[in-house]
Amino acid sequence: MPAAVATMPRYVRWAVWAVVVLLFALPCVIGRNVTYLIMLAGLVAILTPSVLMARQLASRNPVDLTLTGVFVALALAFAITAEDARDLSYILNFSPLLLAVPLRWQLERVARIDGAVLIGWLSLAGTIGAAGLAIVQIGVFGQSRVGQPYMNTFHYANTTMLLGFLTLGGWFAPGTHRRWPFLLGPVIGIAAVLASGTRGAILAAPVLVLVAFAFALVTARRKQPIVLAGIAGIVLLGLLALAAPYLGFGRTLEAFSASSKVLSGGEVDSNITERLQMWIGGWGAFLASPWVGHGWGDMVPATYAFVDPAYLQKMYGFRHLHSGLISFAAGAGMVGVISFIVLSVLPVVAVLYTPRDSQFVSRLYLAVTMCAAYAVFQLTFLLIGFDFHTVQYTYMTMVFVAFVRDPVPATQSAVGNSAVGSETT
Repeated sequence: MPAAVATMPRYVRWAVWAVVVLLFALPCVIGRNVTYLIMLAGLVAILTPSVLMARQLASRNPVDLTLTGVFVALALAFAITAEDARDLSYILNFSPLLLAVPLRWQLERVARIDGAVLIGWLSLAGTIGAAGLAIVQIGVFGQSRVGQPYMNTFHYANTTMLLGFLTLGGWFAPGTHRRWPFLLGPVIGIAAVLASGTRGAILAAPVLVLVAFAFALVTARRKQPIVLAGIAGIVLLGLLALAAPYLGFGRTLEAFSASSKVLSGGEVDSNITERLQMWIGGWGAFLASPWVGHGWGDMVPATYAFVDPAYLQKMYGFRHLHSGLISFAAGAGMVGVISFIVLSVLPVVAVLYTPRDSQFVSRLYLAVTMCAAYAVFQLTFLLIGFDFHTVQYTYMTMVFVAFVRDPVPATQSAVGNSAVGSETT
């Protein structure tokens, strides 16, 4: 056992493991309250003298300074536009960005040679749990949408889709373990999202399939089986899509036809028209205050002057602008736009600064998958900025960077960082 792990208090180690298990295996089973359990376990892990040793032993990575910088930049933007203490308090929405930094230091001390395999299994368990919730709510209670009242319907669908494809991290992991069970993750995840009645999350499926296929093709020694598996996967997805309307899940697939209508200027339903009005209003609000925006709590009121009066009454009921980029732009101006872009690519950049060890490919796949998923999800919904997904995004990033890596002896950690530095970019 490395010296770094040996000196770690047992309760800290349990707290770190609790964060990992809650993040990947239980989000849809527990629901929205999993966020606070994760944060509580994270606080137990970092509010301890052992975090000082963890900091000394931790490898260098720009993710720490970047998250801190984004938090400070947003705090300054909110302070400039604040009219009262409540406006300032919105920066607390982004507190996970700061709390994730010392968590990375502690996660690195429990890094495992089979970390990617473990994340694959936990993600598969989380996907199965999410599918079980769909079966119970639809089959037993007859609900038309999955998630409520335990969690937001959109959060359920996004998390289920993400976990389904994170399962493939186990497929790309090194070793002689069985890989085929990990292929169930995307299938179960997509099926559960089809059943959820939510349209936005399903748009990520083709993108995530393409990411997985690209990684499989690049890393495979024999290309032909991967191509054949890709064809089989497309056929399976096609069969799911054909069966969905007959099973009563056709609404989810309307996302693709609705997207094509938006791009072609065709007629769309009222829900999409409302979102288009929010985007138009958000763009107008951004141009009216392009540097620091209007404040996080005033992003929606700032759009009222720019939306069609026929939809103004509808706007009163929204808390965000159903787009990550536009919400950040209206809420914090260029500061928000830059912060959003930085956060959107940060997991991949952070992984590129890690050693090229045996788990690097798995680590990179997990980071690219999460970035791609969130990029699609936030086309139609604001995620980062709400507690559930802010915790999910930042803490998962730290798990990929610090936990899914080959353990490094204490003598080669931060104090002897030169031993690691030659392997990093």
